[in-house]
Amino acid sequence: MSTKMTKDVSCPRCGAVIKTEMWPGIGAQESPPLRERVMDETLFDWKCPECGYEAQLVYPCLYHDKQNGFLVYVVPNAGCCSPQAVDVSEEFPQFGGMKKRVVTTPAGLKEKILIFEAGLDDLAVELVKLALADVAASKHGTEVETSYFSAVDREADRMEFSFFLPGRDEPVRRGTRLDVYRKSLEIVRSVGADGDSGKFESVDYDAAQETLRRYREEDE
Repeated sequence: MSTKMTKDVSCPRCGAVIKTEMWPGIGAQESPPLRERVMDETLFDWKCPECGYEAQLVYPCLYHDKQNGFLVYVVPNAGCCSPQAVDVSEEFPQFGGMKKRVVTTPAGLKEKILIFEAGLDDLAVELVKLALADVAASKHGTEVETSYFSAVDREADRMEFSFFLPGRDEPVRRGTRLDVYRKSLEIVRSVGADGDSGKFESVDYDAAQETLRRYREEDE
């Protein structure tokens, strides 16, 4: 089930107060048009009808997909570190057994949807990104700012990623064989990081770094 609310938003340019439609809850199967707005990254777009000012208005939003067994909670980043794990097992018992993730951006929400709809493990995907980011940084002589999973092609035995570098508007595209993902999945399972904790957790670059550290310690 999807939930809608209307809130007054003040335009930072002209001060006009605009009644704005928001979606704090989105059901993938119940509301396909909302899913499409998430995937084309327009759901959080906001425009003042008085002066034309445009911005991205990101608010807390829970995206749930019962068919694919996952939930993603968007918590706008307030300049802090990765969000802490949030236990919702008591408040939302109907979500038991589903993967639960926290992200801070619309792009992060889109990435998790792509990963889980493809039937992939997101921590294993993060490990692949970690390896490819090092390759991209070495090749271009600069650190990668952000990176995202783009697609998987099982017939071609490949998965694709986008890497954003400082000073470049367009991302660098890099792909790799699915063997790299399978190896990463083995690492995730070997350290026991593939279970469902029952909490909304942040599975990102930091989580991949910690998993790799634990794996190397066990291998010593």
